[in-house]
Amino acid sequence: MKTQSNHLIIVVWSMVALYILVFGLVTSFRHYNFHTQAWDMGIFDQVFWNTAQGNIMSSSIEEIPNHLGIHFSPWLFALAPVYALFKSPYFLLIAQTIALAVGAIPLYLLARKILKSNTWASVVAFGYLLYPSLHWINIFDFHSVSFLVPLLLCAFYFFKIEKYALSALFFTLSASTREDAIIVVLFSGLYILLSGKLELEPDTYKRVRKFALLIIAASIVYLLVVIQIIMPALGGGLVRLDRYENLGGSISEILINAVTEPTLIVETIFTVPKALYVIWLFIPVLFVSFFSGRALVLLIPGLAENLLTAFSPQFSGLYQYDSVLVAAIFISTIYGIKHIIHRKASLQKSLMYGVFAAIIFGFLARSPISPLHFPFYIFKSGEREASMRKMVISVPKEAIVSAHTNLVPHLSNRTYIYTLGTEPTPADILLVDGGDPFGFDSVESFRSYISSYTESGNYNVEFIDDKRAVIKRKK
Repeated sequence: MKTQSNHLIIVVWSMVALYILVFGLVTSFRHYNFHTQAWDMGIFDQVFWNTAQGNIMSSSIEEIPNHLGIHFSPWLFALAPVYALFKSPYFLLIAQTIALAVGAIPLYLLARKILKSNTWASVVAFGYLLYPSLHWINIFDFHSVSFLVPLLLCAFYFFKIEKYALSALFFTLSASTREDAIIVVLFSGLYILLSGKLELEPDTYKRVRKFALLIIAASIVYLLVVIQIIMPALGGGLVRLDRYENLGGSISEILINAVTEPTLIVETIFTVPKALYVIWLFIPVLFVSFFSGRALVLLIPGLAENLLTAFSPQFSGLYQYDSVLVAAIFISTIYGIKHIIHRKASLQKSLMYGVFAAIIFGFLARSPISPLHFPFYIFKSGEREASMRKMVISVPKEAIVSAHTNLVPHLSNRTYIYTLGTEPTPADILLVDGGDPFGFDSVESFRSYISSYTESGNYNVEFIDDKRAVIKRKK
């Protein structure tokens, strides 16, 4: 048994290493060939770079000068000292890839502890490493909230083996990844409180109840302090609440409408795109999560966040927004497997084959690195990439720049950089892709914006190719 366990953990670590290799290459080449964007690769690289210069969490790209006023993510301070050694977007991409990959280890250990099976634990870890939503989180630039996935898995593993101090530490780190992660941690505490009463001996449950209540109370206090005091003090607040304006203009209004107009909630949630979103979330785990009993509580905050919004990227499954769900999906999957086997042990082999088939199907159908639609284009450099490299090289370090979204992450190691059309005063240099009016309402408004520079008499235009130009202030 011990030999099998050692063999399988080596297999899991090998899969983790392969994941790091594949996504390390994919994300690095995606950036190298100008497929990352100002939102959010450029934002985070500039925030880290400014912090390394002493301008703590400063951003010129976002609508609030301090990033923590947009998203309260003190977790970024943990990465800042290492970033200062490299000062490169590549560090952020690789760090994110390693963190997401290594999340398979606490998940494997948690599954082994709960299911008492090395084989099942390996299948769950395999499913995690091939999970499409994890891949989309990994491939789309860099985000602090992506670290919630491995940190939360560590928190639950240490809780399960009764290392409460370590569990509390990782719950704290989980809450530090972003303000909405605090609610995820809050519901984690609620789940521990609800599940422990049935599963544990009275004496053990007393300790667990205290731990759960501490997590819940600390989360509530921390959330209130963050959204009521800290974020407003930094000039921001819940600025992304506008994505829920279909339900109301404030948290209180949304809560009132939820009670007085429940049909509004129903109409918001029950749409075809959102139904498809939920289906694709759970197909790769064979919908086993829905058999997990009280562990379904863990899914509430993430599903609520992504289903109550009218902002379509949040329920597309193609961006970072599923970071608040991935750990919960796999923890509930573990308990779903446990409950199914407990009720009917004869189903174990069929269930394992079914889950394994669902993992493969989900990966092939939905993953951005599926062999059916692997993004080979990100490894290719053509005229577009050559021209963009020339544009980037032409920009002095001290210049204030306004650039096309795909160029911003390559120039974000500076105090001030903007996406085209957002600069508060005329920039020193514009980097323009005439074939892509991204960020403008129309081609006409894009052309009018460019003309305001070229016709001012204060700028020279250097054409890089027939679409791209560098517009520099005259000396």
